[in-house]
Amino acid sequence: MKTYISLSGFDASQIVSLIVKYGIGGGDRIILIRPEEERDSRGELTVQAVRDLSRQIDSKIDLQIHRVDHRDFEGMVVSLKNLLDRAEGQVFANLSGGPREIFLAFTIACLAHPLKIFRATNFSDIERCLNEITLPNIAAVLEEKQKRVLNDVFESQPTTISEIAGRLGLSESTVSRQVARLSDLKALDISPKGKTKEIRITLTGKILL
Repeated sequence: MKTYISLSGFDASQIVSLIVKYGIGGGDRIILIRPEEERDSRGELTVQAVRDLSRQIDSKIDLQIHRVDHRDFEGMVVSLKNLLDRAEGQVFANLSGGPREIFLAFTIACLAHPLKIFRATNFSDIERCLNEITLPNIAAVLEEKQKRVLNDVFESQPTTISEIAGRLGLSESTVSRQVARLSDLKALDISPKGKTKEIRITLTGKILL
């Protein structure tokens, strides 16, 4: 099951690009984030356009509208965090479109839940296309040994487990465990290269240093 959660403004093309890029079918869900008070009919027209499209694709696609109070910033962040908590299946979060105050609240909610989100996207106003982005896991808390490993990778990347162990004076098994944990937190990226694995720091790792 896929759950698409998207800000919704006056342009349905962003949401259309999202579901075309990743695909959608019966049993999947689209959740559009809109303000509690609709002051512009164009917002409702966008919702209706997405509803019509989803029915054309498959009548079993579930379209929901999640309403937030744009005047209550804290309330919006909590409401959108809870929305992500409840989301089922692979969660796709689109960080573009809609009122700016809601955009900021949704972005904060997503940054608080990066491991919950399968794919995050935004729509480029310049290139007029949908881009996939990687959300940093800024909520992670690191142990001291993990910080040492992370800092070593930052200074010596790309690197390997054996090289890290040699520089830090730790066993390879210890470094391997720490690297695996940091990879789970999205702080390190591990990619195969021949018989070894190259390790690089990610945006999350740089923020956590």
